[in-house]
Amino acid sequence: MKILHVAPSIERSYGGPTQSLAGYISASKSAGMIVDVAAPVAAAHESAALKDAGARSIESFIGYGSGGTAASPALVRWVRSNSRSYDVIHVHGLFNFISTRGAKAAIRAGAPVVIRPFGTLSRYTFAHRRSTLKRVWFNRLERPNLVGAAGIHFTTSTERDEAAWHELALSDKAHVVPPPFVPGDPIERPAGAPVRPTVLFLGRFHPVKNIELLLSAWDKVEREMPDARLEIAGDGPKAYVEELQRKSAGRAVFSGFLSGLAKASALTAASVLVLPSLHENFGMVVIEAISAGVPVVISEHVQLRDFVSDNDLGIVSSDSADSLAAAIIAALRDAPLRERVLSRGRELVDGNYSPAVIGKKLETMYLSVLAKS
Repeated sequence: MKILHVAPSIERSYGGPTQSLAGYISASKSAGMIVDVAAPVAAAHESAALKDAGARSIESFIGYGSGGTAASPALVRWVRSNSRSYDVIHVHGLFNFISTRGAKAAIRAGAPVVIRPFGTLSRYTFAHRRSTLKRVWFNRLERPNLVGAAGIHFTTSTERDEAAWHELALSDKAHVVPPPFVPGDPIERPAGAPVRPTVLFLGRFHPVKNIELLLSAWDKVEREMPDARLEIAGDGPKAYVEELQRKSAGRAVFSGFLSGLAKASALTAASVLVLPSLHENFGMVVIEAISAGVPVVISEHVQLRDFVSDNDLGIVSSDSADSLAAAIIAALRDAPLRERVLSRGRELVDGNYSPAVIGKKLETMYLSVLAKS
């Protein structure tokens, strides 16, 4: 099969969606598929990363704007002209002109289209920031695309269920395919607990990540465990980063954006990874941490919570500073938890999220879409 992925961005600053796209490419390659990507122009090393993952080619186009206002007329025209050359067009994202118009162009051209919503069909998305505009955009632009698409790609069953309130009758074309975990070069993890208890946040800086709650909880953690260290790694808008740094009042180390060896080193040095998000469609960093042998403390809104709870790989916290602080302290003091994640984490991740496992799920989804076309 020949698959075209249409992405609104492949820049590393786009966070999880770019990382998961690379994973899906790797999984597709493991299943014997040919994969191309159409996206706005990005840095050479970012395009190279997708080629290293297994993409045959990266079709790059001039883009304008950012976020929901990003547009690339040239990309949309190319998709319209070339979509019939592929078995399936896999469009990533909603609520941006590149994904929305790209999906519309492919559907009008008569190509089988799969749309991956990135969790944006949840009630949370429509209740926060520009809710009126989102409703208008959805009804005029996204709803027709979702109805016309041959398949809708959700990353968890929770994401699928959260979309039900739109009453789109998606059951016959809804597919759950998690993003695969593609491990990097292994780094030897020191035996036993780190000398200084280290709590790590690793991700994109955005209010939805709820870093403010982590900073509030840290007061109590420090009182209980004065030697504990908080590292916050990631990047975001300059003004927001500076605001978080002011709120931390020097109590946290801000490491900036980490990738490759620096990211792996931060994970292996951590005692616990914390992700207190208000809404998290998947949470790839949780999988990365567990694979590295690091227990996790996550909010109940992280959709990997069942995987974490069912396999006893960390603690799920509620949305209060006291609850989060108590969960962090408990995880830091739980030596059996640390040993369990260290001994079983990688095996559980590989068994559920390896490229080979996910490649078969992708193949099943694409074949189902083709059978309906």
